[in-house]
Amino acid sequence: MKKLAKVNKIKNSDEKTTLEIELNKIEENILSKYASENGLLVGVTFFDNRLLTAKQQAKIYALLDEITFHTASEEIDFKNKKHGTNFKNEREHIKNVLKNTFCEHMKTSAFSLSNVDQTTASQFINYIIEFCFQFEIPFHEKWSNLTDDITYFLYLCIKYRKCSVTGKPGEIHHVDAIGAGRDRKEYDHTKSRLVCLSREMHSKAHNIGWETFKDLYHLDGIYLNAKQVKECHI
Repeated sequence: MKKLAKVNKIKNSDEKTTLEIELNKIEENILSKYASENGLLVGVTFFDNRLLTAKQQAKIYALLDEITFHTASEEIDFKNKKHGTNFKNEREHIKNVLKNTFCEHMKTSAFSLSNVDQTTASQFINYIIEFCFQFEIPFHEKWSNLTDDITYFLYLCIKYRKCSVTGKPGEIHHVDAIGAGRDRKEYDHTKSRLVCLSREMHSKAHNIGWETFKDLYHLDGIYLNAKQVKECHI
């Protein structure tokens, strides 16, 4: 049985959060039907009632522009955004295809980009970005302008071996050095911050030191869990 409830009061302590909820009346015999020796247990699902931000919407359309520009059948001046009718029609088609495949992947219902919630919008942005990595869609925009989840972007750079700075083919750099003589196959890569860099950027990071490199390019390594390490074939 599922019921929609309103949270009237929230109380936090060091170890737990207590919610006072209000919902339409449920008869005692129905409540007792679901009770056990542990009492009445319920599942809680939080719904995001915040509408997507203008910034999120702009990121989505910027990503759709990147994909459409790369696949368009007409000559496009991307810098000056001289998009013809054909370009706009192709972008609309790509948008609908991506929305449909995203909904299938997430097992969620269809949505509109005019009033979707912020959580779904953020997930959709990440979905489009991974699509770009999978199909090698180049970015004209600075990557930090296209995502609101920098950690996820850096993870995709590692997964698809793309330099986080240049977008060129890259290799894994351990920010926290493994140490000379250690077997990389036996090393626990979850213990080190990782980032993907091109050969040129990798050498530069070693030459000038990570702290200087990090400040120069405004990025840092990220930790992966064991599952991610395996998915990234490290």
